[in-house]
Amino acid sequence: MKKTVLAATMVALGLAAGAVSMAARADSHDTQMNFEMIFKLSDKNKDGMVTRAEFLDAMGKAYDMKMDKMKKDGKMVKGDAMTRDGFKSLINDIHHGA
Repeated sequence: MKKTVLAATMVALGLAAGAVSMAARADSHDTQMNFEMIFKLSDKNKDGMVTRAEFLDAMGKAYDMKMDKMKKDGKMVKGDAMTRDGFKSLINDIHHGA
């Protein structure tokens, strides 16, 4: 059980970092984000910490951005859900963005 929670937490943290990275790329396609930049953008109130609410906001933005792109491409979605391959693509985007 603890391993499952830890694994889920690690995936979630990666997704949060990627959400901010993807948002920045949408504004400037040439910008390469590093962890510090992603953290600063996630930390909405600039207190040096990321709260659950800040994390969930970043996660939601990452998911929504990826879904919009996949719907435009007509790939890796079924209705309002990502396929397994779509979710894998989201995780890969986040990993490479951080």
